Amino acid sequence: MASAAKDKWYKYLLLRRHASLRSYVPETKLLDRHHFSKLLSKYGHVIVKPVWGSRGQGIFQVSWLGHHKYIVHYENIKVLVRGRTNTYRYIRRKIGNASYMVQRRITRPTINNRPFDMRVIIQRRTDSSVWVVTGKVIKVAGKGYIVSNNTRSKGKLLHFKSGIRQSSVRHLSASKLESHIDRVSIRSAKRLSAFFPGHRIYGLDIGIDRKGHIGIIEANLFPARSHFRKLMDKTMYHRITDYQNG
Repeated sequence: MASAAKDKWYKYLLLRRHASLRSYVPETKLLDRHHFSKLLSKYGHVIVKPVWGSRGQGIFQVSWLGHHKYIVHYENIKVLVRGRTNTYRYIRRKIGNASYMVQRRITRPTINNRPFDMRVIIQRRTDSSVWVVTGKVIKVAGKGYIVSNNTRSKGKLLHFKSGIRQSSVRHLSASKLESHIDRVSIRSAKRLSAFFPGHRIYGLDIGIDRKGHIGIIEANLFPARSHFRKLMDKTMYHRITDYQNG
């Protein structure tokens, strides 16, 4: 259980293979030369990330510019590489033999020209089978970064509705978007709980694209509460803690 709980590939398969969640999970493959080339050809932009990583470490974004040119964005560094094979080799040199995945990039909307996604916490009480969304926070990437992890990129944390109202998708209904995210999150928790019985908390990283389509970036069985502790309003932090205590 412990190793499976931290294995992003295993959790990806659990969600992707569930009919009612499949459309919310961006196509992902284990990284090798063939899958890297295939997904990059298909989507033009991919995320390359570790199977065992956490807190936004070791994540690359690769974008095709046309004319055999690719931009590799890592931390706050951008490198131009010529040729797809050379791009794959560049990443391999950086990561060595570590297990990685390649995933279709969700084209995230922005706040002040910086991309954002969100962390959603879903929990149940000890004596209950009812899953509840207890917290939701928007994570804005720091200047020049692709990852929204607050510690890693020195980004910003915002409440959901105020974040949406400041964003490039402010034309979308924040209430409809929120209820859709809640439904998908609870469905995901139910699916995961079939494979991790007894577990009472899940953290989902969720992205939306510019049209408001939802994408589950990844699931976490041991989500940090620090995002919620850093907010001025501690309501969600206290609710998450209360649920954790039973």
